[in-house]
Amino acid sequence: MTSEFQLNTFSFGDAAGNGAWLVSHYRNHLQYNASLASRSPPIEIPEFQILTVEGGKLGRQTWLNDHQSWHSLIRPFANVTGIDLSTVDFDNEADFYAWIDAHNQEHQLLDIVFNV
Repeated sequence: MTSEFQLNTFSFGDAAGNGAWLVSHYRNHLQYNASLASRSPPIEIPEFQILTVEGGKLGRQTWLNDHQSWHSLIRPFANVTGIDLSTVDFDNEADFYAWIDAHNQEHQLLDIVFNV
């Protein structure tokens, strides 16, 4: 299984790139869930609404919280730790890139562990 999620594929302020990133990122999370569900016994992880971000800052915070929840549930099965992905100011360019880098590192590890 190959991940279709491309790490760090959009730049700060790139709305179109962010949209493409959201889709492939969501699908990558579905791959993690599928990998866990294929184990014996199966491990069922709920899906969170991280495909789109709606509603300005409140919508972004909801997305960040849901995304953090998903990572928190799968991390123990991968023996992976990471930052609190719900705390970032996406309006700050330096914070955005620091978050993207930390998030990319975690997804690289998850891809290896879950064989995607």
